[in-house]
Amino acid sequence: MKFWKTRKAFRYYFENLSTIPDILKFKVFDSVGKKIIGSLDQRFVGDHGEAGNIFVLRGMQWRILNIDEKALQVNVEPMSGAPKNVPYWEGENIPIDYDTAQKVGLFRNKVRHGSLTMLNKIIPELDFNIIPDEKTIVIESVRTDRNVVIHACFGTKINSTLATILSSLLESTLGYVVQSRSDAYRIVLESNARINKKIIVEALTEEFILRDVVTASLVGTHNVNWRTWCVAKKFGMVGRGAIYDRKSGRFIYERYQNTPVVMEALRELFHDKFDLKSTETVLNKIRNNKIQIEWVDVDKFSKLAEPLLDHATKYYSSPASVDKAILDLVKKRLFKTKHRLICARCGKWQLAIITEEVKSNLSCKYCKSRQITTTFYSDYDLVKIIQKKHTGKKLSAEENHRFKRAWKVASLVETFGKNAIIVLSGYGVGADTGARILRNMIDQELMYKQIYEAERQYVMTRGFWDD
Repeated sequence: MKFWKTRKAFRYYFENLSTIPDILKFKVFDSVGKKIIGSLDQRFVGDHGEAGNIFVLRGMQWRILNIDEKALQVNVEPMSGAPKNVPYWEGENIPIDYDTAQKVGLFRNKVRHGSLTMLNKIIPELDFNIIPDEKTIVIESVRTDRNVVIHACFGTKINSTLATILSSLLESTLGYVVQSRSDAYRIVLESNARINKKIIVEALTEEFILRDVVTASLVGTHNVNWRTWCVAKKFGMVGRGAIYDRKSGRFIYERYQNTPVVMEALRELFHDKFDLKSTETVLNKIRNNKIQIEWVDVDKFSKLAEPLLDHATKYYSSPASVDKAILDLVKKRLFKTKHRLICARCGKWQLAIITEEVKSNLSCKYCKSRQITTTFYSDYDLVKIIQKKHTGKKLSAEENHRFKRAWKVASLVETFGKNAIIVLSGYGVGADTGARILRNMIDQELMYKQIYEAERQYVMTRGFWDD
């Protein structure tokens, strides 16, 4: 009985008898009223607990002043005036299963055709030619809005899985951040890029390993970091009184990525939040046309879309940049990018071409120079600037800047050939970023990963740039 003689083992055994996660509570202290007004669990504090953040408690809005981790206390001040934040649900609703959601779709069909009447008039008054039911997915799009609502009667877990894979796959295809949220009957996709029916259908009909895509899309997200933290506590790697924060959660995930700790965290997450088996069945039905996808353009989102648009919590999916299926989609997009190749020395030769058709050894057929630069397809000004420089005319400051940049790109193309064209096909990837990627290139897979990371960095920081 050596086990019982070990004090730490004895303590560990009894602390982990329960399967309920051991979550610390933080007291919320009103610094104006000088009283405790409630409590928050460490998951909320770890994810949203930053000075200046606003949350809702006891029907009022409060601004966080600071967090005292030693006293397990959040110091706040009340917000006065009109509400500035829309409260969101931080807890969890009971999931609606696939069969129940399918019955709802069947009832919608009966109501639409008059064989069933209901007090709720949303379906009869719905201005769609086709109703989202158990065999039909309807994608609702507002002409002046880049967001789309996908009506799908598949239940909470399947729609959560579909939202996750759509978010990651569309990010890889568009090169823009795509946010998603879902409930049992709807999926909302938000992006700065225009989302159309074609790319959604291609994402849902693409052949890929579902588990790998979902796993890759969860990397770096709060869901997987928090679950890893809880599992690490069960393994005795994290102390019972340890304070959770996003950095610590992510560090543990990355440090123990290929160990039973993360495997167990993913297993729990797949069990509680997703349904891979049923989602695979739904995807196969879509691929075999047993489930139809319809696109509807509207002037305003329907009443059927409002429940999710108003109340659901956003889920931010991490890019599945480490997954081969995702990298293949990125590669496909890069290879279809249009370019205008121009001789950087004389400017007489130019060629409109897509990345896939670019040859390895490029040269000007007039001056035989190998200094070939590339620009976007509709750029007709760079040719004139190069020709102006070639004839010895003086360039303006802006023209000189563009010529130097074109010459730098030409040097990359001469040195790295087609790989340079591929890298420069990335959204927001210029000469300097392209040079860094090409210098660090070990193999093709790493190159595509770095292109995708550069695209994400550009999208996230573009708003802070000076034009």
